[in-house]
Amino acid sequence: MKNKIVAGILALLFGLFGVHRFYLGQRFLGIIYFSFAMFGIFMAVEEGAPIIVAPAILGLIDSILLFAMPREDFDDKYNAKRRRRSHRRDWQRYHGQSHRSPAPSLSAYKSSGIKNFRNYYFEEAAEDFEMALDFAPNDPTLHFNLACTYSMLEDAERGFFHLERAVELGFNKLDKIHQHDALALLRALPSFDAFVENGYRRPPASLPAPQANLLDEQPGSDEASATSDILNQIVELGKLRDKGILTEEEFAQQKRKLLEG
Repeated sequence: MKNKIVAGILALLFGLFGVHRFYLGQRFLGIIYFSFAMFGIFMAVEEGAPIIVAPAILGLIDSILLFAMPREDFDDKYNAKRRRRSHRRDWQRYHGQSHRSPAPSLSAYKSSGIKNFRNYYFEEAAEDFEMALDFAPNDPTLHFNLACTYSMLEDAERGFFHLERAVELGFNKLDKIHQHDALALLRALPSFDAFVENGYRRPPASLPAPQANLLDEQPGSDEASATSDILNQIVELGKLRDKGILTEEEFAQQKRKLLEG
């Protein structure tokens, strides 16, 4: 603990060299005071300039301010950090806590996820709830929270997945599914009605209708000619892709347009 009387005496006697600043933990200011004093002494010896008076006056002013400063203000300014550390040690000793942080737990991840969600940090909330699932994979509330979070992240696939899991595991507050603001994105999708009609389960994906084989057309027919033309265009597109003129994505888009056309 720093003592204001000691600091004031040091400033009065050795303030010229900034000794009181070093005592108060202000090393940078102490170096400036000391350098200024050395420069003043050098100029006084070499040039006869009384620059040494300036740092001496600064030390005198500092001593007056330190003596006049209320003890509480002095402690708040120069002893606050030490007082906080002492208070923290006393608190930990009283509660029997160590300096190490507590290990992550289910409740910690759930609390952090809810806090991040309310602060609109949805990606961080999703990470917290996913970590919580490692502790309680069959918690319906966690799955519902994840459904809300992924809905806010506009990830409908994961949103429906966790919503389905929540209902499967016993989440029975179905009115929340139809009213919660965070699920507005899912409710706006056409697949939501089918999801509800299917007992809050995603309907099985239907296979696409089989398409006519372009190679089954009879030679000489108009269809065969058109098919040959399409295949030739696809080959040309492939050559452009191989030369680097088209990207893989552009090649796929143009190929799809030709086949669908």
